[in-house]
Amino acid sequence: MPRTATATSSRQVRRLTAIAFLGPPVIVGLSLLAANPDWSVLGLVLGTFALIATLSLMIIAAPNGWLIVGGVIVGIAALSGPGPVLQAEVMAHQGQRVEVRVTSVKTYQGRNGPEYTCLLARVDGKPLKHAELDNDSCDGPMEVGQTEDVLVDPHGWTAPEPAETDYSGIDIAAWALPVVLVLFELLVWLSRRVGLRRFEGR
Repeated sequence: MPRTATATSSRQVRRLTAIAFLGPPVIVGLSLLAANPDWSVLGLVLGTFALIATLSLMIIAAPNGWLIVGGVIVGIAALSGPGPVLQAEVMAHQGQRVEVRVTSVKTYQGRNGPEYTCLLARVDGKPLKHAELDNDSCDGPMEVGQTEDVLVDPHGWTAPEPAETDYSGIDIAAWALPVVLVLFELLVWLSRRVGLRRFEGR
């Protein structure tokens, strides 16, 4: 009986971690999807569920505290980092400087007071996708009618950014993404090893 139980447990660990190995690339992919404002909410929600599922599989396979803490830290980096890095990379290397006019301002009530979103239109009349600037770049209703330069993604994937945004060092940040992915996969592999040792007594 012990051998049968051990064999079953070993198969479960292998099965669980085999599924968990799919988690990190799925999480990174959903973070990249969230770089598009049209898909940002869906990407972050699904990415969060994928992260929780991956960590849950790791916990079941090998309930080891330091592995789980490491998985949480690296997992959050895998979910929150790729999208903004993609947007910055696109703007740093392909962004086009265009002149826009603030056509209207949306006002929201935030925790620390009112927050604003400036709605934009290109001065040259060409269509502008994701034509908004958020609270960090919009000072409120007094901006209506004013013109300013912004950086625009020529393919329309990411939202416009202020023209003076500093993208220095973004290439270094981009190199960190595969490192995060590899670290996450390594933690899943270690969970597999710890789980198998636990059940096989090695």
